[in-house]
Amino acid sequence: MPLAKANGMEIAYDLLGTGEPLLLIGGFGMTREFWGGLPLALSERFRVVSYDNRGSGKSSVPAEPFTIADMAADAIGLMDSLQIQSACIFGVSMGGMIAQMLCAGYHTRVRRAILGSTTHGGPNGIPSPPEAEKTFEALADPSLSPEAAARMLIPVLFGSTFITGSPERVEAYIRICVEHPQTKSGAIGQMAALLGFDAEKELDGIRTPVLVVTGDEDMLIPQENSMLLARKIPDARLETIAGAGHNFFFEKPDATAALIEGFMPGALQDDTTPP
Repeated sequence: MPLAKANGMEIAYDLLGTGEPLLLIGGFGMTREFWGGLPLALSERFRVVSYDNRGSGKSSVPAEPFTIADMAADAIGLMDSLQIQSACIFGVSMGGMIAQMLCAGYHTRVRRAILGSTTHGGPNGIPSPPEAEKTFEALADPSLSPEAAARMLIPVLFGSTFITGSPERVEAYIRICVEHPQTKSGAIGQMAALLGFDAEKELDGIRTPVLVVTGDEDMLIPQENSMLLARKIPDARLETIAGAGHNFFFEKPDATAALIEGFMPGALQDDTTPP
């Protein structure tokens, strides 16, 4: 597992494939393992870079507070370390917030962006439904084991068809949660960054081509947030994956890979990024 020095952090990352660069930006508590089969599905077409955000996995866990903008700077630092001048990016949940900051603040480094299961935050963002909020309140119980916590999250993160129809894959996800838990300090840091995020005023200045993707059974970040993003970002497209929840990329990696590949080709024809 290589480590890159980025923005004062050590960032753990994986590389897969040899094509055009595609940065996968994970959500709250996610590590590289949570992408499931998606990196492999994309690796024949792209040079896939997956990594652990600061505060999760094998990356640094800073003692001081940090912001979503700081995490966007980490992504740029990682690209610099890998000598990637520009890349396409796919960010989910908190990673979609990081991707918004990249589009707004580093537009020359982002060729195209896909924002999955995310929100612009702030007072005009659509909050999680009460049942999801109650789940997260219950997760604050320090006596919960990582496995028990993961099982509580399943109905919030996945669509009903996936839960009932793919029990072995649900169990695989739970194993990832157990094997790659987030530290308490990392969770506190990332949650503070999430709560302070508000990119609404930045959206109309984004000129990067953007695709917004949501599952129609997202119980954590309601799909209305994706509709808002698609309306407020100039020329953004919206795609809804039927029967999928918040983690649509884990539920339906082939469908997600097809969306990514279908959105990227025109942006990549003149790419001069070094291999």
